[in-house]
Amino acid sequence: MEVFNWIKSTIDIPSEDEVTSVADSQGEVLYRLIKENGLKRTLEVGFAYGKSGAYIMSASQNHHVAIDPYQERFQNIGVRNIERLGLGEKLELHRDFSHVVLPQLLNEQRSFDFIFIDGDHRFDGIFVDFFYADRLLDMGGFIVFHDTWMRSTCLVESFVKKNRKDFKNIRVEDENLGVFQRVAWDTRDWIHFKEFYTMKSYTKFQIMSDLIGQKEEQN
Repeated sequence: MEVFNWIKSTIDIPSEDEVTSVADSQGEVLYRLIKENGLKRTLEVGFAYGKSGAYIMSASQNHHVAIDPYQERFQNIGVRNIERLGLGEKLELHRDFSHVVLPQLLNEQRSFDFIFIDGDHRFDGIFVDFFYADRLLDMGGFIVFHDTWMRSTCLVESFVKKNRKDFKNIRVEDENLGVFQRVAWDTRDWIHFKEFYTMKSYTKFQIMSDLIGQKEEQN
């Protein structure tokens, strides 16, 4: 698509840091998910060089909330990339941690129909991001996890699949994206809990770790 070529040719990412951003194929999945479902109120945790934001905002053509306490470490390249695409005025960037900003958005009674989680990659950080994203998400909206090969993300995904029947897991063509759509409201009993540790997710993590290790050795 012409818009994909425009994004690729416009945004600037230092070659040594390309691995920190979503792959173009993943950005295209996000674009199509937003475009095909008419999603307009978008939020992402983790902004970095603005690559995921570029695909998200190009699809929605609407106001976008991004959370990134480290944008200055990225030399504000993410902000400039969005400006190069002509979308700078639609970006609302919070230069703080998600565990600070997300409760503020909830207190302000903000709501979203698309939330991309790609910030802290530790289990507790991802889980806290999901905890608040769940409360900010409208009916029919989507929560998307990045880096689902990681053990921490796998476990959060497994928790949602086992314990949150109000979310439907949507299969997409990229296995490094975990997509969940809200299909109901949470009606769990206050003592509800189902074990979410699975050997399948652990085995998947080991395989991906081995593959990544092999690629690093080849480089």
